[in-house]
Amino acid sequence: MNKKTIIIIISVIIGLALISILIWRINVWRHTRISPNTPQNYGSCECPSDRPIKGNAQSGIYHMPDGVYYDRTCAERCFATEDEAQDAGYRKSKR
Repeated sequence: MNKKTIIIIISVIIGLALISILIWRINVWRHTRISPNTPQNYGSCECPSDRPIKGNAQSGIYHMPDGVYYDRTCAERCFATEDEAQDAGYRKSKR
């Protein structure tokens, strides 16, 4: 092998390593980012007054303050609006 071939092989290896690192960082970023509009997991049964809609992550159902099961639901996520809950993949409680 001549010097030029070795340099090309090393450049390809470094390029592949950099691409792998970039892909890994993008995946980490996608799974850890939180935007200001992302509903937060409060981990308590109550939601703050500015985000009164309770979301049950296991069932994918959200409960409005005037709903039958609102007081019985322990909030896993809290939402400010119904649109926000629906955008997160939740559906409205039937009661």
